[in-house]
Amino acid sequence: MRFIFTGLQLVIYHLVLSQNVESFGVFGGLNVPFTIDQGLQRDPRFVGKGVLRASPIGFYYGYDKSGYGFALTPSYLQIGQVFKIKNTSGGDVGLRNIRMHYFTVPAALKIHVNDLAFFRLSLVASIAPSLLLNGQERITHMSAKLKYPSGVSVPTDPGYSISYDGVFVPKVTNQVYVSKDKFSAFQLFAAIGLRSDFDLNDDWSLNFDGRANFSIFDSRTPAYVHQLTTRSGPSDVNGKPGAPDLYGSRRDIFISLEIGLCRTFQSKEKFQQKRGSNIKPRGKRPRG
Repeated sequence: MRFIFTGLQLVIYHLVLSQNVESFGVFGGLNVPFTIDQGLQRDPRFVGKGVLRASPIGFYYGYDKSGYGFALTPSYLQIGQVFKIKNTSGGDVGLRNIRMHYFTVPAALKIHVNDLAFFRLSLVASIAPSLLLNGQERITHMSAKLKYPSGVSVPTDPGYSISYDGVFVPKVTNQVYVSKDKFSAFQLFAAIGLRSDFDLNDDWSLNFDGRANFSIFDSRTPAYVHQLTTRSGPSDVNGKPGAPDLYGSRRDIFISLEIGLCRTFQSKEKFQQKRGSNIKPRGKRPRG
């Protein structure tokens, strides 16, 4: 009986500790960003288009127990949508490129859907404090006639002229439309998604992670938002006192798809090494 009890006890220890996996690795991926801006949605000059960004790229640390786990993934992140610029007849004449670069540190809780020895599928929820590294909006368009909405100022630079049904604009290439100082230095992202971990062997795992990410705050500074809200009245013939854009609350959403490779360390191996010398003597008992 004592031998059976000891054997059952060892099996239980083995099953429990085999689920404890510590992982260190690297990952890279793509994201599909969406800039949800109520002001841009009401501006006939801009229409959103799909774009892929080659990020995030970073490091992974994870610890998985039976049923749940934790993960920390400091990384470089690039988001921001591209908008097509439309002329007064609806034709495409250029692009407005919103681009923000962050150093972000997502901290995630993983709830395992299954706990197979070689494969773990998890529901993931994370929160990510993020610091802005760079942020700009640039425009490129050909000479065209655009419809500026009421309240948006027309530049006084040479080449801009107002007509009864629009504004004639000159050709510009990669012009800074909104500079970095107009973006907030801090952002907070929340996310939900799925993660899968495939153990290639006892030492390495291949990982796939997909999440829907949402910004908690407007990406622009309060001072710039205030400028948009307080200068949104009708513009005069010189385009003043209008604002560069129509005001509307802005949030950033992106779908991130990542693939990574991790070095894994399982507690099961440590347990066996620690207990090995104690297990062997119990096979036989001395006589006499």
